[in-house]
Amino acid sequence: MFRKRDPQTSLLAASHFLPDDKRERLERDWPGEFRRSALPLIDEDAFRDLYHEWNGRPNKPVQTVVGVLLLKEMNDLTDAETVGALDYDLRWQLALDLEPEEAHCCQKTLHNFRAKLLASDKGRLLFEETTARIIRALGVSTDRARLDSTHIMSNVKTLTRLGLFCETARVFLKELQKTWKEKFDAVPEGLRRRYLADDGRDSSYDDARSSEGRRRLAVCARDVWRLADRFRGDTGVTALESYSLLKRLFEEQCEVVKEPVPAADGDADAGEPPVPVVVKDAKLVKSDSLQTPHDPSLTYSGRKGKGEEVQVAETCGNGSKPEVITYAEVTRSCDSDEAATVPVVDDLAGRDIAPKELVTDTNYGSTANVIECGARGVELVSPVAGPKVEETRGEPRDDAARPITKDEFDVDPKGERVTRCPAGREATSEKRDPETGKVRAVFGADTCAACPLAARCPAKRLPDGRRVLTTTIHAAVLARRRRYERTEEFRKRYAERAGIEATNSELKRAHGLGRLRIRGLLRVRLAVHLKALACNVKRMVRYLVERGRKAGEAARAAVEGAAAAGASSLRVISTGIRAGALMLAGWWRIVRPARVGVGRTGAALAA
Repeated sequence: MFRKRDPQTSLLAASHFLPDDKRERLERDWPGEFRRSALPLIDEDAFRDLYHEWNGRPNKPVQTVVGVLLLKEMNDLTDAETVGALDYDLRWQLALDLEPEEAHCCQKTLHNFRAKLLASDKGRLLFEETTARIIRALGVSTDRARLDSTHIMSNVKTLTRLGLFCETARVFLKELQKTWKEKFDAVPEGLRRRYLADDGRDSSYDDARSSEGRRRLAVCARDVWRLADRFRGDTGVTALESYSLLKRLFEEQCEVVKEPVPAADGDADAGEPPVPVVVKDAKLVKSDSLQTPHDPSLTYSGRKGKGEEVQVAETCGNGSKPEVITYAEVTRSCDSDEAATVPVVDDLAGRDIAPKELVTDTNYGSTANVIECGARGVELVSPVAGPKVEETRGEPRDDAARPITKDEFDVDPKGERVTRCPAGREATSEKRDPETGKVRAVFGADTCAACPLAARCPAKRLPDGRRVLTTTIHAAVLARRRRYERTEEFRKRYAERAGIEATNSELKRAHGLGRLRIRGLLRVRLAVHLKALACNVKRMVRYLVERGRKAGEAARAAVEGAAAAGASSLRVISTGIRAGALMLAGWWRIVRPARVGVGRTGAALAA
């Protein structure tokens, strides 16, 4: 049954039993700021549909569970460590605004809530909506952003090629033994023992020395064929996920030949019938092939190895305010970053936080992506792939005889203005083909006849004296980018991209993104969203704590200044009073003897 968190604060809260100085320190530090600023950002109503409206036991408040998950990812803890911290860490209890007897959440509660997030894809919703609230709360600008990818690995063992064959066959045999014991027993004993010991434990067949690996790999390929062929028509066995993985492995790593291949002398399957299978050359195996039967979503990148990529985008150029991660999504390692650029822009635009300027590295900045992003109102700032044009050093050389190229014409990719020639003259007419991207610009005869660059102009001259330039949007944009890349302005703008490397390092080092404790594409995606959101919350809390500390210091300095000014005024008054007293004392010393003398004289006269 769905139940929202009760906003009423209890008199029995743990913070009320602390001395005043300790409670004040906790309120000024991250626990107090998390409770005041981060906890209210969690919208519990967004998760109402995950629970029954009235039937069943009331749920643990969503705000509390999400807060626990955020603190877990902020500190990169296991579930057991998280439960222990919630039970005994007073800072967690204050941050979540819990009474000591309420400060408990069993591991099953965390597991069930994550399962609900996986089934409904609410993890993405949690990240996107909470991030939007953080942006509004801090007043962060999203006009400028940067994008990069980082390589991650789920909780699986990195297998060799021989290990992949052995583990895939082993996983299939274990599931077959668990599901259909009689069918497992029908598999030849020699084949079974090559992958499973008599007691059911893993065999050491995949621990072969490198000198024996190639020979044993051929045996494994034949065994995979035997297992796949044996149950080919069995609908019950073929429905197993492990059988699908076994078949996928065979199709990606093996090749069927016309003549059966007999086992060589000394091979483990020497006494078994030959099969028409050989192992493919490693160079022919594609990078999106199966890497482990325990996480079929993993692929291979020749530069980064086995694993997955996370595309990360964040704001930039916000000065003292923290930058916020606005996009975090898992992609295949075998895919190029170039294919991720436009989807990132479209996703940000759909959430009304699309940047006006997106800074990326060369992998994202193809000319096609620059054109597509420009059509969406986003300027893509990135270096140009390919050889760099050497800059001219020293005094400019005399290039009066150098032919002018088409790249020197200024063609507007958006078509908002006509093309200009290197002499600065505009075309009299222009036609564009939106399908092919071709541009045909015509320049007037009178204008070109008087042009000092006419002899070197690449535009084709017509019989009537006019000149025609034929080019493409792609070529024009590429030429403009190459020219702009050599400017100091580009270097300053592109320097912002380096900051996202620190974000990738922070996600891996502080939040455990590099080596996850889970596996499977859906679980990996949820972990990425939770860790990115935890990073955003942590940055917000740290910023607010620091701002509060500076405000407190400024207030104390003002009070001390006022006190110092008051003390100075008191010193002036005291000095004045003291000076007046001294003056009065001096006057009395002068006047008193005179008065005494007058009295004595009068007395004498009277006598």
